[in-house]
Amino acid sequence: MKKVLSLFLILLLALTACGTQEKEETATPQEKKTEEGTNAAKEEKTNKRELTAEDQQFSKLIVEKNYDEVVKQTVSLKTESQKDFYYIASAFIKNNENQTKTYDPADLTAMKTDYQVIVNYINRVKFVPDEIKAEVEGLKTSAEEKVAESDKQLTK
Repeated sequence: MKKVLSLFLILLLALTACGTQEKEETATPQEKKTEEGTNAAKEEKTNKRELTAEDQQFSKLIVEKNYDEVVKQTVSLKTESQKDFYYIASAFIKNNENQTKTYDPADLTAMKTDYQVIVNYINRVKFVPDEIKAEVEGLKTSAEEKVAESDKQLTK
């Protein structure tokens, strides 16, 4: 079971990386805005959707830290809600894996890559219910700090 989950997350990481790269390559000059402007626009876009029963169900599972069940129920990615909660749950699962993982001090890029996956997942989310917003933002901030820390060590 653990091997299947690990293989699934690696495959998902590869797909996520490909999708992110493609989007960056196809961005028009008009889409390339300042980071502040982009973040402000994203914040405006986030939390505009009305909470559905599906959103409430998935939020409850996230609060209960039942991330595997969220992934199981959202893996089809049929609706925007399923996509958002799939990425949120996947980010928390990856974080839990990272917390228990032992990193080789000689391989500084492994930790950076693992935490960048979390940031990438959360960046794909378009809607975060208020009920879990602080927890998701905290996870993103923590992962970004780990990525920055790894970058700092890599440049030494």
